[in-house]
Amino acid sequence: MDSPKRTSIYAAMALVVAAVAAVALVVAVVGDVREPDDCLAVDESLVTLIATRSAAGPITPQAAVAVEDPFARSRQSVPYNDYYIVVMRFQVPDGTTVDGVWGLGTNAPKPERGRSLSQQAPVDGRASSLAALTPQAEQWTDWPNRDIPIQESDPLVQKARRCPLRQV
Repeated sequence: MDSPKRTSIYAAMALVVAAVAAVALVVAVVGDVREPDDCLAVDESLVTLIATRSAAGPITPQAAVAVEDPFARSRQSVPYNDYYIVVMRFQVPDGTTVDGVWGLGTNAPKPERGRSLSQQAPVDGRASSLAALTPQAEQWTDWPNRDIPIQESDPLVQKARRCPLRQV
């Protein structure tokens, strides 16, 4: 039979384990909402390409950022080598600033570490494809989502939105 002293030691140890678990959970949640460390700059060539297919008047790219989606390839029957989520802030004809999100699937080489994501392959449905993922992107550009297996609700879209936008 355990003595009262031994029982209180077990209770104290259980309390310490519960406290450590609670702290670990808080650290995991806080760590998830911080700025992602794998944000990519986006080259002017790619934002210009996105803007060239304006659906409702000319748009002017102002800033952009991208995040690679390593999971999209497993969700596509005819995959591209790499998939990216591109967030772009742009100005519409009435002067309003809007943020949109596009998906890019490409067979072009990955950007080297520290380099910007750029348009390195034609957007022809074979070498690469672009797709509007958010209502704002759909409203202002004509990039229909034909073969990009990324949805606006995907967690990596939210991750890309947490990246600080970089001037283009």
